[in-house]
Amino acid sequence: MTFSAALSPARLLTLLLVAAGIALGASGASAQQSDATPDLDRLFEELAQADDAAQAAAIEDMIWRAWARSGSDTVDLIMARGLEALNAQDYAVALDMFSTAIELDPDYAESWNKRATLYYVINDYDAAIADVTQVLAREPRHWAALMGLAVMFDDLDRKEPALGAYRAALEINPQLEDAAEAIERLSVEVEGRGI
Repeated sequence: MTFSAALSPARLLTLLLVAAGIALGASGASAQQSDATPDLDRLFEELAQADDAAQAAAIEDMIWRAWARSGSDTVDLIMARGLEALNAQDYAVALDMFSTAIELDPDYAESWNKRATLYYVINDYDAAIADVTQVLAREPRHWAALMGLAVMFDDLDRKEPALGAYRAALEINPQLEDAAEAIERLSVEVEGRGI
């Protein structure tokens, strides 16, 4: 796998694990329930105004926890099994679990996100990008999906869409240092230096 110059291999792995919900122990993620929406809206407002990385990390954790509720015990169980398989690098089982979760609840954004992460890990960028598109259709504020999309575009030398995705992720979560660094690098490459 080729890693983006914008992210160290260790940071990229951490980002992928967080996106997969493994780092937080999440069993799924993307609260589609109407009662969770106001809390998510408030949390995203707080995230955009976070003063530092520690405050942002605490808010991110609350958002991931909200996203972890699919609203279905069955989907949650399938997602947990998929995450275990992904963590164990049993990609065939993980793919089966995430695909099953998508079939059971196609509106659950996090099942698409987990499968996108899996596709990224196995270097199937076309499938990963297609699944990220599904995530963002359901949860446009998913900064981790946007970061994943940006990294893939960057790896594929598609600098302009990479820059756009990094900017969108940073707008949602201004404490993303990797996004800020990538924007600085790519803005020169894409837009040139000012006079």
